[in-house]
Amino acid sequence: MNASDLKNLTDWLIDGARSAASPTHMMTEVCERLVQAGLPLWRVGVFIRTLHPDIYGRNFVWKQGEEVEMGTVDFEILNAPEFQLSPLAVVFGKGTEVRGRLYDPQAGGFPIFDDMREEGVTDYIALPLVFTDGTVNASSWTTKQPGGFTDEQLNGLRSVLPPLSRHVEIISLRRTAAMLLDTYVGNRAGEKSWAVRSAAATPSRCMLRSGCPICAALRRCRTGSRQRPWSKSSTSISTAR
Repeated sequence: MNASDLKNLTDWLIDGARSAASPTHMMTEVCERLVQAGLPLWRVGVFIRTLHPDIYGRNFVWKQGEEVEMGTVDFEILNAPEFQLSPLAVVFGKGTEVRGRLYDPQAGGFPIFDDMREEGVTDYIALPLVFTDGTVNASSWTTKQPGGFTDEQLNGLRSVLPPLSRHVEIISLRRTAAMLLDTYVGNRAGEKSWAVRSAAATPSRCMLRSGCPICAALRRCRTGSRQRPWSKSSTSISTAR
């Protein structure tokens, strides 16, 4: 592993991954930089729980030479056998790593490992992405390198997880904030900062109506109050692996 490339990647994440215009671009750049640093990745998955009544989580999947795929799963996934008997169920439930040395045909593991072997995967590791509030999310990393990942490669990967977890958490919190604005202020109100400002001039139907503090602030803006609170800042993919 190239220590300099790994440091540049962690510094980039700590600095906010500013060159990535979206979560999918961020994930693409992280994976490509890891490959450049000497980690022979074939497929990577990131699986994030959501604060949503119908959606259990979102998943982002990168494969070598392909665009990142995004998907969502509902809460029924928790009762699905393919999830219950998967490495990710262990990560979500216990917050521990799961390793599958698929190059060894005698190695046991999970049913999904047989499918991976048929695809030519030689090694698999699922790692927790832990948010600051203790919420455990998950990531999975695979390779087709003969003999699987080396210890040096896995240690390099683990060194990237803390800043990656922090950045993914920020993205998740922003999405939650946008969802709450959409729900309680109006459709797409949280999509961009200008959408919040435009809501000050456009009436919207709020679920909380007169008791909503956000709507009260928006009404003050519409009536010309000088107290403008925002004036200065203004497909489903399998989660079994």
